[in-house]
Amino acid sequence: MGTPEATEDVRERIAALPAELGAVLRPVLPSVADEILVAIRAEVPAYRRPFGGEFGRVVRRGVEFSLGEFVAFVEDPGRASQTDEMIEELGRGEVRAGRTLDALQSAYRTGARVAWRRFADAAREGGADAAVLVPLGEAIFAYIHRLAGLSVTGWAHEQSLRAGATQRARDRLVRLVVADRAPADLEAAAVELSWTPPARVAVVVAPGADGPGDLLRIDPSIVAAVVDGVAVGLVPAPGVLARLTAAPARGAGGLVVGPVVAWEDVGRSHRRAATLAALVAADRVPGAGETPVLADDHLTDLVVHGDGEAADDLARTVLGPLDALPAGRRARHLETLRAWLDHRGHGPRMAEALHLHPQTVRYRLARLRETLEVDPEDPDARFALELALRRRGVRRG
Repeated sequence: MGTPEATEDVRERIAALPAELGAVLRPVLPSVADEILVAIRAEVPAYRRPFGGEFGRVVRRGVEFSLGEFVAFVEDPGRASQTDEMIEELGRGEVRAGRTLDALQSAYRTGARVAWRRFADAAREGGADAAVLVPLGEAIFAYIHRLAGLSVTGWAHEQSLRAGATQRARDRLVRLVVADRAPADLEAAAVELSWTPPARVAVVVAPGADGPGDLLRIDPSIVAAVVDGVAVGLVPAPGVLARLTAAPARGAGGLVVGPVVAWEDVGRSHRRAATLAALVAADRVPGAGETPVLADDHLTDLVVHGDGEAADDLARTVLGPLDALPAGRRARHLETLRAWLDHRGHGPRMAEALHLHPQTVRYRLARLRETLEVDPEDPDARFALELALRRRGVRRG
């Protein structure tokens, strides 16, 4: 449309018209421009407000210059175009005014129809040969089609710039949340984004997402960006969060969701989500799959694995005597210990869970007590044993 090929096609069509036709069309240019503006207001809902102020001046100038240039091309097909930048600016202005590309294209179609009718009337009244009318119409529609293409280019460019600026503002806000910056910094970034922070929010981490678009497509009120290769989203709660967690097939697969907090505490939600995401990646969270993983459902895992070094030290201290045993004996001791903790030392239930005779269970317990350097009857020892088993991934049977 605004390509060199389109420009060449328009020039060839206009060059086929008699140059003297320009003198016939030029006197009607002001009235044709007026009629086009009236028709656009009447037929295109987005333009029904009066063409006043800067908006009116820009539109009228574009119409008048475009019609004038068409006639100038009829008189001199080789002249350089003077309106391309202006027509692209019309497209950019449509984005700034919040109007759609459909409205702009409708306005061009209306203008082409009115110009064709009025120029054809003027040509007939000026004594032009009837054979000129069809080529005249084709030239008018080709010319205005090219103008529409230039405006589309301007519209798309402005949209791209705005989208880029918006994503940069999203990036800034999300990075400040990840960095746990002060509420005043977050508020300033939200203002820059023209985003009103919700009263309640949850931070989501999506390690498997291709980019922020996977989250943005779920709901436009989500603010998402990629930080250190991981998509992070600020999700209003409860409504938007509920839709996100209910729609894993739409991009929420592998999603880790921090707790719902007040906006001023959003950094805590991110810390929790990021920690849990690392545990999921390390296969420390059972059952983590394609459905979103909620931090509130895994507080125990966060406590047990939050300080990995301390948890490993605890497991080595408590379970060290078992680690020195042959694999078979170690596995039997761990199985017995797990059953003992699960059933609070109740022999018959342990025997049932282990599918063993009660006497065998009693024998195993005796050997376990001899091996461990802690007393399983002590509440603190039982707690330490439970944490150690969870750190080692020995889950309830």
